[in-house]
Amino acid sequence: MSLIININSLSYLYDYLDLGVYDFIVGTNQFSCRQALTVDYIELKEIKEKYPMIRLFVLVNALVEQKYLDDLKNHLDKLNECQIDGIIFQDFGVLQICNEKGYSFEKIYDPETLNTNHLTLSVLKEQGIDGAFLAREIPLKEKQMIGQNCKLKTMVQVHGVEYMAYSKRKLLSNYKEYTHLDFNVDKEAQIEIKANGVEDHCHIYEDQYGTHITSTNQMCALDVLNQFNDFDYLYIDGQYINETDLLEITHLYIQAIEAIKNQTYNKESIELMQLLYRLTPNVHYYHSFLFDSTVYKISDVRKREENERS
Repeated sequence: MSLIININSLSYLYDYLDLGVYDFIVGTNQFSCRQALTVDYIELKEIKEKYPMIRLFVLVNALVEQKYLDDLKNHLDKLNECQIDGIIFQDFGVLQICNEKGYSFEKIYDPETLNTNHLTLSVLKEQGIDGAFLAREIPLKEKQMIGQNCKLKTMVQVHGVEYMAYSKRKLLSNYKEYTHLDFNVDKEAQIEIKANGVEDHCHIYEDQYGTHITSTNQMCALDVLNQFNDFDYLYIDGQYINETDLLEITHLYIQAIEAIKNQTYNKESIELMQLLYRLTPNVHYYHSFLFDSTVYKISDVRKREENERS
């Protein structure tokens, strides 16, 4: 297993390399869950030439509209010229283009909620997919089963905020227009929302692709990382974490991986968690769905539908 980091900028690469981290996910300077066609090709080329040991994955995860198809093809051509190591995508049109062009970089399929069993993923491998980002909503035991039986490389999130929802509509701008309020809508504004009857808040922001909502609570698997041996990539999301803290958090995970190898993890994990709490005292960490049982039953769905009809 190796750490793969979504970093907000590439200025800290030296420090990550000193830690022995070589896998990175890049997009734009302002990372979004659905980035598609924006990246600095010159910067990618320079990094690959200067640091050949670095593995760069580019997020190409938007559902691409027909009018942008030529832009998408051009984008993938340029990424191939940059000799990137992989893409993370959702739209099967991306896969079709890559297959037609014969690109050799890894193609990691991330449909957000659909990668939930190894049999489906094994079929997708025959269509040219090299890896899968496993759904966050399934418990760790089911993830482990997929990792043990899947013929693809597997990626799972171990740290950071989690994607909640997305809309192509400019929801915050529409709200501003309706209420006549004046406020910034980008990620730097640090806007939070909360649903009625729910305690937890969510981050919300707009960019050129639409409106994005992520959790404010951050997933953390540092104290259970010894249960992640079945996966190829352990993903740390860098959104809403400043670069210095992100580097320190990555270092803690590197120490945890080394402790697992040295069979000292059970003892060292307690100290590592204490260091994490001291580093980020204002962050609320949780295990997300890792230890939740599946409770979504068809009988519940039918009962809900009957209630809605009545």
